[in-house]
Amino acid sequence: MAQIPPSLQDLVNRFNQAQAQLQSVLLRKQQYEAELKEVEKALAEIEKLPQDAKIYKSVGNFLIPQTKDAALQELKERKELLELHAKTLTRQESMLREQIDKLRDEINKELGKLRGGAQEAAKGGS
Repeated sequence: MAQIPPSLQDLVNRFNQAQAQLQSVLLRKQQYEAELKEVEKALAEIEKLPQDAKIYKSVGNFLIPQTKDAALQELKERKELLELHAKTLTRQESMLREQIDKLRDEINKELGKLRGGAQEAAKGGS
């Protein structure tokens, strides 16, 4: 069995790292999107409440009262932050996918060269 050239091994390592990074980005993006849905649901429910409704916020093991306006403001800020994180992760996902595609192409080119070289060696050795 032929030895894998260091250049090809490097490409494969970079490819594997990029795939691992992509999986991490996708997982974080999924978590942010799930939390975003929760925040949107909470916003919708709080907006339905009358202005003087009693609203409590969970802080550790305690429930702290807060006004409807304060709750809405806090949730809107959280929503904005989550959307920003999700957008950033979407950009990272796109860049990683491009990087993975380029690395895949480079790996295939290197493999093609190896196959071509092996075929030439086999022909010459006959």
